[in-house]
Amino acid sequence: MRFLSGVLLLFLLMSQAGSENVQEKLQVIKKELTESREKLKETKKQQAEVLGKLVVITQELKQANHQLKRAKEKIQTNESRIGELTVELRHAEEDLEQKSGILERRVREAYKNSGVNYLDLFFTSRSMSDFINRLYYFEKIIGQDASLIRDIKGSLQETKEKREVIAGRTQEIKELAQVIAEQKTKIAEQAEGKKKAFEQLKQRRAEYENKIAELERSSRELEVLIQKKMAERSRAGIVAHGSGALSWPLQGRLTSRFGAYRRMGGSHRHTGIDIAAPYGTPILAADSGEVIFSGWWDGYGKAIVIDHGRGRTTVYGHMSRLYLQTGATVVKGQTIGLEGSTGYSTGPHLHFEVRKNGVPVNPMTYLP
Repeated sequence: MRFLSGVLLLFLLMSQAGSENVQEKLQVIKKELTESREKLKETKKQQAEVLGKLVVITQELKQANHQLKRAKEKIQTNESRIGELTVELRHAEEDLEQKSGILERRVREAYKNSGVNYLDLFFTSRSMSDFINRLYYFEKIIGQDASLIRDIKGSLQETKEKREVIAGRTQEIKELAQVIAEQKTKIAEQAEGKKKAFEQLKQRRAEYENKIAELERSSRELEVLIQKKMAERSRAGIVAHGSGALSWPLQGRLTSRFGAYRRMGGSHRHTGIDIAAPYGTPILAADSGEVIFSGWWDGYGKAIVIDHGRGRTTVYGHMSRLYLQTGATVVKGQTIGLEGSTGYSTGPHLHFEVRKNGVPVNPMTYLP
């Protein structure tokens, strides 16, 4: 008797040690998954921010390119106009020089021979009236030349002023083009930096998405497992006897319905319903039956699957504690474990599924 008690005690201690070891591993996995979810959330946020900044920078770069193009066109137009004005200026200077030489010779002649010319005009005139007319026209010719010179000088001055104005504008535009070019370079560098950051975040997000994609794979594998278990039980003649009517496994707030598409690093179709309640709330069997799986199931975390007969099974995921082992018989309303947040979970809740021949169906169809 003492020997049997000792063996039993040793078995209990070994079981307890094994359980503690499993609990430690589960805690490590839970911590890793929680960190992965937080990293994914932060990565998606950073990615959105970088993408927004990248859009703004791209728009600024486009605008800078447009402004630079317009500035270059203005510079080309003004430089072409300056070339035309330069030609006009050269012609005006040549014309001025030629007319100035003529005027200078005329003035010199008039100055050196002014007395003779006036006497000649007087003596060769037929009358006083004729003398006055000749003198008038002589002075008129000199006056017209002087007026012409003034007009040419005015035109020359106007052309010079135009050339200076356009040259000044061209210099301003060149300076503006330089500023825009520098801005363009700066924006391009920023865009390149943001692009690299975006690509890094994209890669990091893909890594998290690959982890979270295990949820869908877990669901498909669970479907295969259930079908396999039910086939084995059928061949062995084992039949579970449920009442056929399900009850709510947990009293709490319904946070996600069946079939909803959720963004968890990618589109994920919800295969059950989520019921939120305080951490550690007891979870009850929705109907009588037999446990065909109890343990850790990838994205489901700690989970239990109960066969209720007639091809119907229920799945309980993200539990914090499991009270039943595979093969255990369970009655409707019996506590099978505690609500938690294991696996891919964003907070304490129960992920509850109803499956028909292993395929998820809407639990709300069977719940009161």
